[in-house]
Amino acid sequence: MSKLSGFLELLKAPLKILSQNGKLMAITATVYLILYSISYFLFTLSAYPFLFDLTFKLISLASARPGTPEFTELLVAIREDAGIFLGIEGAYMVLFFFIALFAQTAVIIIASSYYSGYDLPLKELILKVSKTWTRPFVTSIWIHLLALGYTTFFLLPFLVPSLVLFDRPIILVTVLIFLVILFITLNIYLSVVWSLSVVVSVVEDSSGFSALGRAKELVKGKRGHGFLLNLFFMFVMVVIVVLVSKLSPAMPIVAGVIQTLLIGVMGLFQFMAYSGFYFQCKNGMKLGGFEYSRIPTAPVLNEDLP
Repeated sequence: MSKLSGFLELLKAPLKILSQNGKLMAITATVYLILYSISYFLFTLSAYPFLFDLTFKLISLASARPGTPEFTELLVAIREDAGIFLGIEGAYMVLFFFIALFAQTAVIIIASSYYSGYDLPLKELILKVSKTWTRPFVTSIWIHLLALGYTTFFLLPFLVPSLVLFDRPIILVTVLIFLVILFITLNIYLSVVWSLSVVVSVVEDSSGFSALGRAKELVKGKRGHGFLLNLFFMFVMVVIVVLVSKLSPAMPIVAGVIQTLLIGVMGLFQFMAYSGFYFQCKNGMKLGGFEYSRIPTAPVLNEDLP
């Protein structure tokens, strides 16, 4: 019940931040969503022609005779199209990453100003984002490396049952479902520290591995709150994907934009909630004008005493 109460308090945090800093949040969200939408449209217009052409050539390759000049020409063309498509996708992934990074930094700064009781003007917000973004950038790189290592580490448990139990499909499917659930659960669990470390990078003067260590220290005893928070946002995003996917056959580009915008908005709400989680973990959370602090239940003893 304590974890559930703390989790519900975290869900209220974005609403309380918006009630005081709604204008700054509206400006941040509007700029973020406009840039994200324009980037998505540009990516769609530039990448989809190569993707369609690549698909057509792959279909033609399947019917071509190996060793013929036509087969060789198709292979060369497919390699060129694949290289161009991957280059375009990589460039836009970097662009999306930086757009989200600046938006997250701005959201955390706005949220921290709420908890500190400071009325943050727009010019100061822009100045703070320009001075602070490098720290969450370094931390995000570390997080991506850790996530890559975690995913790579989990590939072996997926491959071994597939090789050993390939002739027993029922057992194989059961084992793979269990591994998928375990993979997702552990990923949500680890993401608590990863997401909190981004907040630490903005609020405190730390980045990279030190921010991850600081987040791990702060989250002791409250990881269940963050786990429920991640689980909630993952559930909401899955619902968004499922609902918007029904529009995809009729309006694929429009559905993609809507899905991108909704997930982007949920991402901003998530970092507002994690900003509240950061101050909750520091045992001095300001909510609704009241200050909550943990009171020691036992006297502090000098460790040097025998």
